[in-house]
Amino acid sequence: MNTNKLKYTGKGKSLTKLFLGLTTSFYLSTYLFPKTAEAADHLNLEEGLPTEVEDAYPVPYQGIELQGAVKYDCINGKDSFVIEPRLEYGIAPNTQARIAVPFKFGNAESDGIGDVGVEVFYNFNIETLKTPAFAVSVGVDTPTGEDSAGIDPTVKLIMTKTLGKGTNLDRLHLNVGYTFNDAKKDDERRNVVKAVAGYSRRLSPQTILVTDFVYEQEKEEDEDTYILELGIRQQATPLTVWSVGAGVGLSNDSPDFRVTAGIQQSL
Repeated sequence: MNTNKLKYTGKGKSLTKLFLGLTTSFYLSTYLFPKTAEAADHLNLEEGLPTEVEDAYPVPYQGIELQGAVKYDCINGKDSFVIEPRLEYGIAPNTQARIAVPFKFGNAESDGIGDVGVEVFYNFNIETLKTPAFAVSVGVDTPTGEDSAGIDPTVKLIMTKTLGKGTNLDRLHLNVGYTFNDAKKDDERRNVVKAVAGYSRRLSPQTILVTDFVYEQEKEEDEDTYILELGIRQQATPLTVWSVGAGVGLSNDSPDFRVTAGIQQSL
């Protein structure tokens, strides 16, 4: 369903080495970096960890977080796997930068590296009793594959609002994103919209329940995705958060079902 993918050719060995290097770096960093970071914030929702919804808060200033997201989609009986290592850094107060490198596998699409994403995220305010927290992110997907073309910029508006004053911290989230398809093909949209409405609730001091509804226009014309997702975030240690989730497609263009898993490590 997605375009701009790198076909798996003679570059397979180098891609495997790159993935192994990123994975090794992820685990080594948990031992080589001094544990001076603040505790990981399992309330801070990240895209794909475990659902698509994101909240309006960044990592702390000068904070570093390594993330690993895994997503499996069953699409018309075919398999799609995406493994995405990410790095987030608090480059300024209320501001974070992120780089993500997706690797795609399975018979639903060509194997190989996807488009590398770079993003800057800025939070405007802390929410009050009446006013939600607002943030905006600006990112680009770079054409890192042989079949990729154009740099696709994305702007996303993010809102988070806590409900009531209870200890369960019920929160509503809304994400609305717009992507400009720079190198549009004849059968593709020029303008692509994605909207996510989400809800999160603290089940225990270490456990967060997350659910959302996703609407996404695919680049291909007349293809729209509708997905309902449910997931759990678990704070395993003060610096480590695990997540797992599942989703079901609600239209013919959507994946039949989805399974996600991930880890976040604050440094």
